[in-house]
Amino acid sequence: MNRKLIEALDDIPTYEPPGHSGTNNRRLVSSEDARAFEMVHGRLEPGGHAARHAHDGNYQAMYVLSGRAEVILAEEEPVVCGPASIVRIPPGTLHEVTSLGPDPLELILVYAPPINP
Repeated sequence: MNRKLIEALDDIPTYEPPGHSGTNNRRLVSSEDARAFEMVHGRLEPGGHAARHAHDGNYQAMYVLSGRAEVILAEEEPVVCGPASIVRIPPGTLHEVTSLGPDPLELILVYAPPINP
């Protein structure tokens, strides 16, 4: 492992996943760090959107730090989630997330196993 064990969030490079708009993610824990899971800090600007998609072999947990999100799981009705909400997304479950504003949506995302091995 070549990464620092202690880092400031702003020192970690950002990326925007495919099918996402207005999104700025930082990989906090990668498969290089831990083989069983991956942890990401996500930030979606108001109106930012993760298009409907699924992770076939990955369980995803989404914890809302701040802001508000509209979350649609499978064929369920949209649910508005705010700070301290946890969203559990089993493998293969279609999901979609939109940042409702007025403030950015900030999330901690955990994937098991890692999405980017």
